[in-house]
Amino acid sequence: MELHGFINVDKPLGWTSHDVVGKLRRILSTRKIGHAGTLDPAATGVLVAGVGRATRFLDYVQSSSKEYLAHVVLGTESESADIDGRMVDHLQDSIFPPELRDIESALRPFIGQIEQVPPKFSAIKIDGEPIYRKARRGESVDVPTRTVTVHELSVVSYRFPDLILAVTCGSGFYVRSLARDVGESLGIPSYLHHLVRTRVGDYTLQSSTCIQELESMTFPEMWTFASSGIEAGIAQHRAAFLHGDHQTAWYHGRSIHGPGIVQNGPELVRGIGSNGVFLGLGSQSSVSESESDIQPAIVIPERQ
Repeated sequence: MELHGFINVDKPLGWTSHDVVGKLRRILSTRKIGHAGTLDPAATGVLVAGVGRATRFLDYVQSSSKEYLAHVVLGTESESADIDGRMVDHLQDSIFPPELRDIESALRPFIGQIEQVPPKFSAIKIDGEPIYRKARRGESVDVPTRTVTVHELSVVSYRFPDLILAVTCGSGFYVRSLARDVGESLGIPSYLHHLVRTRVGDYTLQSSTCIQELESMTFPEMWTFASSGIEAGIAQHRAAFLHGDHQTAWYHGRSIHGPGIVQNGPELVRGIGSNGVFLGLGSQSSVSESESDIQPAIVIPERQ
């Protein structure tokens, strides 16, 4: 039995995302496994793994919105902006703790589309090399800013020096950078002490499965209990229902012309064929005031 689908794993503390993939490869006896959105070893929570054909859709899952609970420590600075880095500044005993209203005021500029500087200890590449390697060698690293989106940002609890934040953001956002930058806005050092990812797209921490549970299951017999279908990972995209010649054209990767308009440029759609069969993912674009084309992007092979 071939395994295809997504597994929502609760990543353990201290594990890399690659460690989780390696463990799943051994549990499921297959190498075709990847993950959507890396979590640092010091972080826990939702890590969506794609198995089999689902690996082709991981980029689309990774682009989904995400939610985090972030434990920020004020008054101390970390070289890497998180607990794994060398602590370089301890001012907790010599600074006046900021008031809650000051923190809430400092958070407001970080909501919306913002420019963010990723941590210098990150996997972003400059001249083909991850910048964390340059940083470890003590080289000066000029990290380029990137445009990211924060949908929601609020204080869950605060008792100096511990600040707990709830963050809803788009892809590419570094919570470590947020922890660093909030402190800078308050005029004090700060770092990310712990991070829990509570949601990726429709996958939540409450519905995740821990590694120990997966190890106790027998596969492939219990696959349906541990996983979700490929379509579930991209359920946020609108369905396009295709039948007859249109379904045949999809399987051959040909553009499909028909009625319908797209309001805001090309739009990702799920292809749904006869009897509700999932066909894959495509891009729909308007070609006139009443018609559009759908171009298949990822085609699920027709069942024989």
